[in-house]
Amino acid sequence: MPKVVAIVVAGGAGKRMGAGVPKQFLPLGGRPIVDRAISALAASPRVDGILLALPAGMPADETASYRGGPKVLQVVDGGAERQDSVANALAAVPEDAEVILVHDAVRPFVSGDLLARCVDLAREHGAVVPVVPVRETVKAWDGKGKTLSTVDRSGLFRAQTPQAFRAGILRTAYGKAAASGLRGTDDASLVEAAGFPVTPIPGEEANLKITIPEELRMAEGLLGEGAGFRIGLGGDAHRLVEGRELWLGGVKVEHDKGLLGHSDGDVLLHAVADAIYGAMGDGDIGLHFPPGREETRGISSRKILEHARGRMETLGFSLVGLDAVVVCEEPRIAPVAQALRSSIADLLAVSPDRVSLKGKTTEGMGFEGRREGISAWAVALLAGLRPSSGSGTGAG
Repeated sequence: MPKVVAIVVAGGAGKRMGAGVPKQFLPLGGRPIVDRAISALAASPRVDGILLALPAGMPADETASYRGGPKVLQVVDGGAERQDSVANALAAVPEDAEVILVHDAVRPFVSGDLLARCVDLAREHGAVVPVVPVRETVKAWDGKGKTLSTVDRSGLFRAQTPQAFRAGILRTAYGKAAASGLRGTDDASLVEAAGFPVTPIPGEEANLKITIPEELRMAEGLLGEGAGFRIGLGGDAHRLVEGRELWLGGVKVEHDKGLLGHSDGDVLLHAVADAIYGAMGDGDIGLHFPPGREETRGISSRKILEHARGRMETLGFSLVGLDAVVVCEEPRIAPVAQALRSSIADLLAVSPDRVSLKGKTTEGMGFEGRREGISAWAVALLAGLRPSSGSGTGAG
């Protein structure tokens, strides 16, 4: 069972953003903010499982992709306030969990280093909170006159997430808060009120919380500055035989022959998947789907590309662009090119303008020209959208 469980708090309405949808679902670099937060947690070897609190009443078709996400154990309904959402998720955390992280869905830039430190130090100290120092001059106002007073900022810090706790400590704190009616602004405040010490540890300035439009624009800037681009090349070829359906790009194409293969033989999706795996340095189809396994015989290549997409999300990559070519004498690709392009875009959850597809012939040369088989090639450009982060608070 999972020993380290992360609760992602995504149950709020995000009214301060002033958008038509909750802020956690706004796009950041082509993906919802909450997706990036989940991917960052899932990519950490320290995190064994994720509990996700989504807005209550969210349609099932909109939550389906999250329920099947990497390391996601369960999706629960969020509550009226943040504390209620965490309580709902906490009730679903496995009993034998040792460490619980609580993370804001709108902090998409948490680093693997910070996650590791939170887990390790929570085991040691019981409760830890990453903090960054208040660097600006702080003023206090009584709300009556026009006079401000300066506050000594030397002992002031801004708390971040993930906040990490031994499971028993967090459960006790939430139990006492429920019994007394205490409402806190974060989980550490409830733990403090329950009588447990909370240890500050250095946070990261790049671990930005996105709550207002200005912060969303800052986050887009961080993505641009921190993007590391990767390129991958994928190729595949299969023999045309009678008695098989012809699948290309996840679409059944009318033809008198189909492609021979352990799977459905979709040479185009195989090339696309291999290009994505290659760009990430994540092996190839043969590594993730070893040939000859009976349980994968006849598998739809759509599942292979969905796996490649999942690996992109887990490892923190995003597709910038894909260019693919199908090489064959027949069938003609031009009449079905748009359908294949749309299918691939849907499988990768990107807009069709990021996918290019074309067909080529060899003018009678080679196995393609002799109509013995079909080959396909693809080039994928990915961006590793994780900005470098700085830390250093002097705390902990």
